[in-house]
Amino acid sequence: MLEQLAAFVLTCLVVVVVPGPDFALVLRDAPRGTRAATTAAAGIMVGNTVLAALAVLGVTALLGASEVVGTGIRIAGAAYLLYLGVRAFAEAFAKPKSGQPPAPAAERQPGGASPFVQGMVSNLLNPKVAVFYLSLFPQFNVAPLPPLAQHALMAGIFLLIALAWYVLLLSALKKVTGVLARPRTGRIVVGSSGAVLVGVGGTILTQTLVSA
Repeated sequence: MLEQLAAFVLTCLVVVVVPGPDFALVLRDAPRGTRAATTAAAGIMVGNTVLAALAVLGVTALLGASEVVGTGIRIAGAAYLLYLGVRAFAEAFAKPKSGQPPAPAAERQPGGASPFVQGMVSNLLNPKVAVFYLSLFPQFNVAPLPPLAQHALMAGIFLLIALAWYVLLLSALKKVTGVLARPRTGRIVVGSSGAVLVGVGGTILTQTLVSA
């Protein structure tokens, strides 16, 4: 049991730390200040918690068994990532209106929705998160616990690791908030984050359409 748990923890560390759409969203909001980045991370964690609960209850498996539903979620998720990426590009390359100074990075908010909502929706529609729960949980056996308790334990471990990662990430970003708030640096960070979001969204959409 301990060996299985140790292997699961190591796998979770790799999954959480490797940069993806969630990381790009937090990084995109970092130039706006610690509060915006923290709010985005909170939304991502809420999305993670909802998906973990659905996975434990077996709802994720039922949804994954439907090809139509799975395809719809992947397309919706890819479209939302593309939308966020394009909005980030628009912000990064937007020119201030004539006679007006550029707005401080902390005051700019693309897309209308709050960072919390964007983080939560992006995580909920991220097919890779659902696939993580569907494909990873069955690979580990932490008997003598029953299956429901096993999945609940693994979901809890994953959420704790994700939470610890975002605490460390936000602490690191807080130390460089002043640098990130500079207009030029902020544009570079937001533009780079937008490129990641567009790249991931485009890849998911292409793979989904090709396999459909």
